[in-house]
Parts: sequence; structure tokens; C-alpha cells
Amino acid sequence: MRQHESPDGRDQPAWLDAVLARNAPAAYLRHFGSPTNLQAFRESIPATTHDALAPWLDRVAGGEPDVLFLGRPCAYECTGGSSGGSKLIPYTTEGLEAFEAALAPWLADVVSRYGVSGSVYLATSPATRPALQIGDTPLGLPDGAYLGTRWGEWAARHSAVPLDVARETSVEVWRERTLTSLSAAHDLEMVSVWSPTFLLQLLDDLPDAREMWPRLKLVSCWTSGASRRTAAELGAKLPHVHLQPKGLMSTECVVTVPDTRDRPALNAHGFFEFERDGHILLAEDLEQGAQYEVIATTASGLYRYRTGDLVLCKGFADTATPVLEFQGRAGIVSDLVGEKLVEAFAQDVLDVVPGWAFLTVQPGGAGYAVVTEASMPVDLAAIDVRLKRNPQYAYAVLLNQLKPLLHRPVERLYDRFVEFRLAQGARLADIKLLALIPEAGWIE
Repeated sequence: MRQHESPDGRDQPAWLDAVLARNAPAAYLRHFGSPTNLQAFRESIPATTHDALAPWLDRVAGGEPDVLFLGRPCAYECTGGSSGGSKLIPYTTEGLEAFEAALAPWLADVVSRYGVSGSVYLATSPATRPALQIGDTPLGLPDGAYLGTRWGEWAARHSAVPLDVARETSVEVWRERTLTSLSAAHDLEMVSVWSPTFLLQLLDDLPDAREMWPRLKLVSCWTSGASRRTAAELGAKLPHVHLQPKGLMSTECVVTVPDTRDRPALNAHGFFEFERDGHILLAEDLEQGAQYEVIATTASGLYRYRTGDLVLCKGFADTATPVLEFQGRAGIVSDLVGEKLVEAFAQDVLDVVPGWAFLTVQPGGAGYAVVTEASMPVDLAAIDVRLKRNPQYAYAVLLNQLKPLLHRPVERLYDRFVEFRLAQGARLADIKLLALIPEAGWIE
């Protein structure tokens, strides 16, 4: 067992104690006996989901103070589920400060380590949602708000793309202005995006990257989970650039941040637990090589909140901090006739496909299809062999309960998926590629 110590010297139980002390008057904590320490917290507060918190969140949104945390929120954000839906997330000032405390050191490190002095592209989302408020509190934050004042101002000064581009309501106009700015940014030295597919799409409409950006040193993006294959494709297109794996961040919280060796290390500014086989463990109890579902407690009133993220413990950093690689989303399951396909398995099955691909249900629920970009070559037989490692699936196909696997090529696949998710109210930062999407009617 390892003693988990955060890089700034505070341990996670001390962080939790401070949150519990600050929010002691909140109705939610009082409902469970107002725990004041780690042991009482874990014994009395249940692990929960957004659906279970809905009545409490409704009270917050209705203007009631001291519900999940002391006072009222300073902002709200909406985030989507794995393939749809909308979830309201409140932020406290302390919650936003926790984002800054996690992300600012990462940005400071890469700027120093790679000597970034020219322009940077920190991708922002277009304003596809109207400006809204809940009461007198804004719904939605600019992407730079998570960096805090100092680094937010630094990003504004060095941005290769004018910040007002993020106010464009048309995705087409936003994209055109982004492309125009990037093509003129010959001093570009750093790019931070979410999905490597997003950057690949931009590169398709730009001149040769090496000639256009001779000073480009670093690209930060997702490189694990369903993004692994497209990250490899991006790396091949930018062989002169260091590809840094991005940490695991969601609207709710920051789970991991790249350390000085580019390892996704557990964030010190939060309290995290990990579930495996029905047992909820502390960070100090994790085992290398094991997979866990993340349960987060945040400074914005989420207590023992199931994030739905699956991570693999890759080992421990120098400070004994767990190194956790994102694997996929929990709770995405397709079960037509008892085969119970999960996203992590689908992701492994599709490792033989060079770019982004996912499994979906054939129309009418008769079987499964592999969906890819129209131009992507696919060895359907190889995928079928890997899929039949699930014995229930293999048996169902043998008995004709499921039709044989199909290949469904789709023009502009990534663009269609993004358009669908943006129309649901998601931000670009929320749009993660998935390896299993049981309901994919948006293709039509």
C-alpha cells in the first residue's frame, strides 16, 4: 500500500476535510449526518449519479441557497452524457479555482519546458448555444475560464485565433475564421485540442503543416481510449512535433493532468475514489494493471459522484501519485440477445481499424455494424473474429439470433457526429469519440 501524497504536499483526505468543513451547512451533507472526516464521509455519503442528484440540483437551479454547498453557484454548465442527453452542473468559486489549480501548472510546465514564446492555439468551442442564465447566474463559461486570470490573459495574448471567434454561432463561420487564422500563424508553437480527429479535420483544409508551422513544437490531445488510433494518425502527419497525451477532464472535474514526464497523474485538487468489482477504493489502494471506474468529490458540491470514466492504473509517479490512463466510458452497453457488449471491449475489437470506427446496432436491432468514414478500408472478417471472442455474441450469430456483422461506410462521419452532439447542446470539449454507440440514428 502506498501513501498518496499530492505534488503540493497536501493529501487528499485533508483536501476533503476542508471541503466538508466549508460546506457543513449544506442541506445535502446535513441529510447524511454532516460528516466531518474521511471515515465518516465514506460511511454515510452514498456513491451517486447525476440522475440521483436531480432533485437536489433542481433546488439549486431554483435559487435555493446552501443545498449542495454553502451559498449559491457562480456559474452553471451543461454537459452531455456518453451519446446524448443534457446534465446541469453548478460551479462554485472554489470549484473553478480547483480547475485553475489543476490546469495552470500544466500550462506553465509545457510553456517553460518547450520554450513557447510564439503563438498558441488553445481550441475553443463555437457559440452554438444561445446565451442563457438560470436566475441571474450565467449558463456556460468560455473555455479560458478554467485557466484563471493569469494564464487566461497569457492565452489571450498568445492566441493564434482571435478570441471573438468563440462567439460565432455558425459552425461554418467559426471553422472558416479558425482556418484563416491558423494558416497565417507561421509562429505557431503549441496546439491544445481535445480530439485528435478534430485537428486532423482542420489539417485536411490547411497547407502542409511543416511548412506552415515551422516552429510548432507541441500538440496536446487525447491519445487513449477510442482516440488512440486517430492520435497515431495525427502523429504520423506531424512527425516533427511532440504529441503530449492530454489528461482526463470533464465538465464536472479534472481527474488527471500530464506531469513533467507526460504521464496522466491523478489531480491533487479533488478527492477521488475508484470502484472495481463492487469495491470502492482509495487512491493508495490501487493496483498497477487494474481498471477502475472514477468516483469524484469536487469543490462544487458533487460528493462521491460517479463520473462514468474508466481508467487503467499504469503505475505510480515519483510522489506515489497514481498514473491513470483513460480507457473508455462505463455504462455504455448493448445487449440485444444476451451478448452484453461494452465499450471497452468494442474499443479492443476495433484496434485493427486505422482510424475512428464504432460498433452500432443494425436497423431493426437484427445485429451489429462497424461504422467508419467512407474512404476507410476495413477487414470485416478480422473484426468479426475479434468480436466473437465474446462467447455469447458468437453463439447468438451461430444460432441466427444475430445477423452477421456488416460494414457501414459513412461520408463525413466525424462531422456528422459533431453536428449531432452540438445540436444537443454539447460543447466541442465534451465530444469524446466512442467505440460503441448503440443508438446511431443521427447518421441518417
